[in-house]
Amino acid sequence: MTFLNPLALFGLLAAAIPILLHLLNLRKLRTIEFSTLSFLKELQKSSIRRLKLRQILLLILRTLLVLLIVIAFSRPTLRGSLIGNIGVHAKTTAVFIVDDSYSMTVSDDRGELLKQAKQSAHAALQLFRDGDEVFLLPLSALTSAHSTNETAVRDFALLRSQIDGIKASALRGSLEDALRISARLLATSGNFNKEVYIFSDFQQGVLRNDAQASSGNEHLFAPDVRFFFVRLGRRDVQNFGFESVSIPTSIFEREKPFTVQARIGNYTSRDVQDHVVSVFLNGARVAERSVDLKKNSVLPIEFSVVANATGFIQGFVETEDDDLQYDNRRYFTLDIPERLRALIVGDANDLRFPRLALSTRASSSESALVVDEVTPDRLSTVEIRRADVILLCTSAGFTAPQLSELAAFVRNGGGLVLFPASHVDPAAFNSSIGSALSLPALAAVDRPQASAGSESYIEFGKVELKHPLFEGMFESQNSQSGNSRSPGTANARVPVESPRVRTSARFMPNSRSTSIITLTNDAPFLVEQQMGSGTIFLFAVPPTTEWSDLPLKGIFVPLLHRSVLYLARQRSRAEESLPGAEVTIRSRSAGSGTWTIRNPGAIDITASPASQGFQQILRFNSTELPGIYTVSSKDGVIEQFAVNIDPRESQTQKATDAEINGLLGHLGIAKTAVNESNEAADVQRIVQASRYGVELWKYFLILALVVALVELFVARSFKSEMVPVPHD
Repeated sequence: MTFLNPLALFGLLAAAIPILLHLLNLRKLRTIEFSTLSFLKELQKSSIRRLKLRQILLLILRTLLVLLIVIAFSRPTLRGSLIGNIGVHAKTTAVFIVDDSYSMTVSDDRGELLKQAKQSAHAALQLFRDGDEVFLLPLSALTSAHSTNETAVRDFALLRSQIDGIKASALRGSLEDALRISARLLATSGNFNKEVYIFSDFQQGVLRNDAQASSGNEHLFAPDVRFFFVRLGRRDVQNFGFESVSIPTSIFEREKPFTVQARIGNYTSRDVQDHVVSVFLNGARVAERSVDLKKNSVLPIEFSVVANATGFIQGFVETEDDDLQYDNRRYFTLDIPERLRALIVGDANDLRFPRLALSTRASSSESALVVDEVTPDRLSTVEIRRADVILLCTSAGFTAPQLSELAAFVRNGGGLVLFPASHVDPAAFNSSIGSALSLPALAAVDRPQASAGSESYIEFGKVELKHPLFEGMFESQNSQSGNSRSPGTANARVPVESPRVRTSARFMPNSRSTSIITLTNDAPFLVEQQMGSGTIFLFAVPPTTEWSDLPLKGIFVPLLHRSVLYLARQRSRAEESLPGAEVTIRSRSAGSGTWTIRNPGAIDITASPASQGFQQILRFNSTELPGIYTVSSKDGVIEQFAVNIDPRESQTQKATDAEINGLLGHLGIAKTAVNESNEAADVQRIVQASRYGVELWKYFLILALVVALVELFVARSFKSEMVPVPHD
């Protein structure tokens, strides 16, 4: 027996009151006047014994009355199906967890799994009565895009309507998340029966939340909570799905090839040969290949594709049809701008060679390059905002506000090329521009000692030819990632024509920097530095002939061109997001007003961006649908981004008993508390077999009333016999 109001049991102390009164009455002496001893002789011993028995009976009845009333207020409850059949059910609080992930759209011989889940929920709901309450938790409601409804439903007609309204969703929540929320909801309930129902196919991908994995076990549920698992799906699902799609860092140009990498999984129990995978750009198939997929494995594949247009490119990889359609495509986007704007900053002597280099159009497929010039003292926010890439041809002459604007430009995704001034001072460099842009420290300015009768210089020692900066720059490339050569010697195997460097700035790369070109003295010549969302290229020599003959070498023009293209297009590859995730959209457009976001369902959503510095930012989280979203303003398209389903949704293999038991043990759920069913028709049976408890307080009150009536009758009869007998 369990008491729902155990504090009332302290009232049992009141049962001692009748006993105390009885004992006190025994101590009272009564004087009975009589005229003769003959009256005593007339008393029979049987009458005296009868009076004592009635006193004891009254004591028992009054004590029992107090006990019954106190126990009734403590709400005694018994659990058991036999008693439940003759009593009134204790109130129940239940949580219905409905798996509405895309894997529930598969069908077996009983129909679609999600439809079966709804039928099972309706069957379980028929066992609930007035006063019970149910929390409905679809897994899609557990994502950041939605706030979980933590209000219990007592109107079962409304609850049935809500269950019928559940649809398959790309938003992913795990059963682990749902159970954690269920524990919190049940902990706040005062009802006796507490139950958790899970209607799911229990696929591996929906079981756990890896982000919350911990080593120790928890105890989230009380021991009396019961669990009912309805495990749907009778057959193995034949599914092939994409785990990811990515575009490696590259320089994107119209009619120039770039690489698309994808990972496709075979989530079946058999090997497959000649499985066709395709790549589409702007709706047209541009690549196709057949692959062999081993069972229960993931295969990386790579395509070389060509975009024949500029602007935003919408793409996706696609595989052949299978049992599940939702993961047969994975989307991506990229931007090949028709025009790039480069701003070169410096004095007249510093700008001479960069101006000539950038005015040369390297190929007809390149984006048009618009070049603006400005001196350091006239550099303003307006020029910075208009540029895609900024080339600082000197490191001196900038004010603190200018450096702050340049730092914000890079952090927000801009590209910057920095050449040191010919009169650079390491201490001044580090304390000003180096500190503002978080650059590697300038340790010293190296000047090789000249030997007698010869000019001293150093050259390129190691070149990372695999860097995208050099992709397609040379007709042939050495397979090695770097080559070394001694000063003053030629090496025909090295495709990079090295300048002669007489003086160079020695930078000390940090954790956020990478050396692309290294000199023979092991000092970096070209460093790539990450800062926020942007990138900085740091050269070791000025763009003049004072320290080296770099501007006179054939590599100077393509190196400068490709540096601008590379830095401008780091924002070209839009990162993919998961459904329900928040996407941050940035624009350096000076325009104001609302933006329009068109989702894959061709529905337009308007939103107002916030101004932050010289850019506009919008945080958008209405990303429930997989596909490509287009962000536009009155001036045109601002950005496109892709939303793809969580790759764990493709893992359609059923979770094993060991995996399910591992989750239960991790959350502190005893296996004996779990009841399982494989079909909707069986739900009511397993619930009825283990569920019911009966509250007995009504019976105790009825019994207390009966005892009170008996006590009243006995007391009246006792008083009548205690009436004094008249005497002489």
